[in-house]
Amino acid sequence: MSAQYSCMIVDDEQDAVMYLSALLRENCPSLHLLATANSSSDAILQYYKHRPDLVFMDIEVDRMNGFDILNEICGEKCATHFVFVTGYDRYAVEAFKTNALGYLLKPVAPEDLIRVVDRFLQTRETEFQQEKFWQFVRDYSGKVRFNTSTGFELVNPGEILWCEADHNYTRIYVDPEKPLLVSLNLAAVEEKLPGGGFQRISRSILINDRYLASVHRRNKTCTLHFNGREIVLQASAEMIRKL
Repeated sequence: MSAQYSCMIVDDEQDAVMYLSALLRENCPSLHLLATANSSSDAILQYYKHRPDLVFMDIEVDRMNGFDILNEICGEKCATHFVFVTGYDRYAVEAFKTNALGYLLKPVAPEDLIRVVDRFLQTRETEFQQEKFWQFVRDYSGKVRFNTSTGFELVNPGEILWCEADHNYTRIYVDPEKPLLVSLNLAAVEEKLPGGGFQRISRSILINDRYLASVHRRNKTCTLHFNGREIVLQASAEMIRKL
């Protein structure tokens, strides 16, 4: 399994750094060790240089402890996850108050390391799925999904000029020259569109009011204006009386 995420080790004891590095190589193939640091100043420098996904943070470093370093590099918002590593279990409560992903006691046992890395991987996968969902919402907010023969299309209702029935299908005109054929009849399409902005001008045609420029009752036609063009659509006598 190739490495998927990057990590960094912060510890003032080089022997501890080498030991944890070896454990990671042997037990955590999903992690790639980008950097190590033996002091708080180097930890901050290396963090901003590499922006790792996960940091194994010794609590007692030097003039700044692990909590001080975390506050310095992260502030209120940080995408990096942290695992605190120390020889003293009295820091456990404080570590979890920081929302750290885990807490490891020295000497680190391989099974404990694997457990905390698995927790990290599960957390990142959840975050990834959530981000994909919210990106989808951000990208397509306000758009309506219409199924087609090949999949689906997301359409902004405000950009629809008119919809026209085609047997059990509907042609949606956002571009007058390239209608989108969707797998719904006109009544079903009408139900999916926001109310108040669309109306029937015949049994087979539904128009967007925002593009309606004129109505000719004698000829029973409606004219839409779009990008300097006039689009004339035939209306029914019954429907045109209601316009």
